[in-house]
Amino acid sequence: MDSTVLHHTRLAKTPADGRDPAPESPPHEVKALAVVLREEFGVCFRFHDASTGALLLAPDPQDSASCWAAEACQAAVALAGDPRPRVVPASRSSYLIVFPLAGLGPSHMAALGALPALARTRDEAKQERDRIERWARAVHDRLVGAQDISDCQRSHAELDRRSMIAWEALIALDRLHRGTRIHKEPTRERRRILRGAGELLRTQAMAWIPAGREDEVVLEGERLLSPWDCGQLAAVLASQPSWKEAGFLLVNDARESSWGARFPQILNLLAIPVEDRRLSGWLLAFNRRRGPARPTEAGASSPGAAASRPGSSDHPGVSIRPFRRSDAALLMPFASLVGLHVTAARRYLHIKDLLVGLTRSLTSAIDAKDAYTYGHSERVARVAVELGRDLGLQEDELSDIYLAGLLHDIGKIGVRDDVLTKRGPLTDEEFKHIQQHVIIGHRILADLHAISHLLPGVLYHHERYDGDGYPEGLRGDAIPLLARILAVADSFDAMNTSRPYRKAMPVERVDQILREGAGTQWDPLVIDAYVRCRDRLMEIRQRGLGESLCNAIDGALRHGPGTNIFASMEMSMIE
Repeated sequence: MDSTVLHHTRLAKTPADGRDPAPESPPHEVKALAVVLREEFGVCFRFHDASTGALLLAPDPQDSASCWAAEACQAAVALAGDPRPRVVPASRSSYLIVFPLAGLGPSHMAALGALPALARTRDEAKQERDRIERWARAVHDRLVGAQDISDCQRSHAELDRRSMIAWEALIALDRLHRGTRIHKEPTRERRRILRGAGELLRTQAMAWIPAGREDEVVLEGERLLSPWDCGQLAAVLASQPSWKEAGFLLVNDARESSWGARFPQILNLLAIPVEDRRLSGWLLAFNRRRGPARPTEAGASSPGAAASRPGSSDHPGVSIRPFRRSDAALLMPFASLVGLHVTAARRYLHIKDLLVGLTRSLTSAIDAKDAYTYGHSERVARVAVELGRDLGLQEDELSDIYLAGLLHDIGKIGVRDDVLTKRGPLTDEEFKHIQQHVIIGHRILADLHAISHLLPGVLYHHERYDGDGYPEGLRGDAIPLLARILAVADSFDAMNTSRPYRKAMPVERVDQILREGAGTQWDPLVIDAYVRCRDRLMEIRQRGLGESLCNAIDGALRHGPGTNIFASMEMSMIE
């Protein structure tokens, strides 16, 4: 083989069209070693196959060592497997240095160089050969030591990189956990989880694919698949038995899979099943990016080049890297978080349904006791919401006001019917008895911990701003704002409604009483809000318990003690 060979000839393949094979660059470590050996010994080293002696690489095509090519081949084979450099005499008054690459480069190669012999006698030649061999071995030991240090540094760098990724995963999970909320639109929450996982793994897209049809597919990142396609892909993945043993599916060459042709935009994927006694769904990561997209380089590639390179994508500027088992370990906590969210959402809906039914039953029970106050609680709730909105309260606070308004008179269940429906004035004893309804209502609701934050509105909505109210005689701002708002809403509806002992008051008289009572019976700020939104309040009519109640419970549940998992709601109770 000619000395001008510059590449790994045994790796070169002849194309089908008969053209010369495209040259392959030698490994980086081989090129670096060739430079080091030339600088150290002052001669060029050629690289041979240690098992056959065939010349694989001659960095310098002008190397005159071709004259001892046959001797080099023999020396390479004779000394194959020797871990240390050896020096053997060669013809033409020279020495061959056989330098093994084990631990320094490709183990199947050996570097050979020829040094001229300067000794004149046999004894001098032996000493000269020994000196060169010690020299070569010292160089070899130094290079191996440097390689070990480099490998150790790379190993530490890899450990640092993996530690950093694990640390980032912990931070992402902590952030998601702290911000977790369950509301009537869980898609947004699941999208947050997918976004966090996608940023950590640098994927092109993420998907949550539920196993049942009652839930919806959630996509984050680039829209590689439609929701329907996601369902089809999940069905295919579920039919493969390997995920049950490993706990995940890892496909790095999707185009070679049985389903690859159906989803050509998916180049690789990592799938984590989410199970809760049964399969709840799949968390899927698509097309892990090697680096950020660089549009400036996209146009430089030739058509079809991306498709022909392993691990690349058809998307311009996107380079795909394979998923690993460690990526599955990183993704599993995110899958568990999604599964926890799905389970908690189901339980939340169950609790919500129970509270909706309970509130409807209790309100209906109040209305059944007194036909004159039928719909009073619903109207108070809606009026209170308008007052709260005018005062600038947030939507989640308005949901509290609405639900507290529905429940504010729940204690009247414990009031005697003869007192509640009496047509004449109440005696002192009867008035004291009816005052107990706020305490009774508080006692009835005290064990419903999810709405315990609403109890001040039930207990204190008959307190007066000047301190002459009941049950505790609170004064001014010591009265919870929720109760101050309900007090105005309750009085407004009571005066506008006929009762057994009087007819509904004229609008002008109601307005006068409320204005005159500002600062004594009612909070002046709430009365100011009443004045500003009076026209809207007059338009409120009785309305059955429906979606407004469901919306209110969505928001009210979020404040339950120890349950910070409920989100705010969007109310649209008053049209």
